[in-house]
Amino acid sequence: MKKKHIITLSGKPGSGKSSTADKVAEMLGYTRYSSGDIVRNYVRKHKMSLAEFNKKAATDHSLDEAVDEELRKLRDVKDIVVDSRLGFYWIPESFKVYLDLDIDVATARIYKDAISNAGRGVGAGAATSLADASRQVQSRLNAETRRFKRLYGVDPYKNSNFDLIINTSRHSPQTVALTVFDHYKKWLKSEEWRQVHSEVPMGYSYDNEY
Repeated sequence: MKKKHIITLSGKPGSGKSSTADKVAEMLGYTRYSSGDIVRNYVRKHKMSLAEFNKKAATDHSLDEAVDEELRKLRDVKDIVVDSRLGFYWIPESFKVYLDLDIDVATARIYKDAISNAGRGVGAGAATSLADASRQVQSRLNAETRRFKRLYGVDPYKNSNFDLIINTSRHSPQTVALTVFDHYKKWLKSEEWRQVHSEVPMGYSYDNEY
């Protein structure tokens, strides 16, 4: 398969996909895209709210198709970083990165972010405790796995789909971006590529922003 100058970023909720995409794009001088931006552009164009889009998308697959078509078009673009749960699936020639982390760490990050950003709840609604947030995060993971398996026959959280897997639990946002940058450069030069796992060992932690 011919390699393209495209990085696709996927991962669990709270793993730092958006911040990593921003930093990696800046480091490489690439343009950043995200499925979230595509959805927001769609709802503005069709004068819908995000809640209305999500409710309708549960039964109307044409909305998924509209977003997916925009992602597929990115296969013809170069020098881009794509933050999307199914970016690896729609752009298989890309350098496919998965950001992983423990569910408890994910919950803590998302709950902290929800508190810091008034009005931004966790999952379907605002969580009132870490336990509540944990249930919502796990419910989201299960629902997305079922949905994408039903629609496309693909598990968005299956590690074997990716070229680089980074456990971000003890990484800082900066070191995650540097890890993606370094391995992407190696991938571009390689004739064969074996999946790489990256994580900070137990007993050591980078200072981070979470």
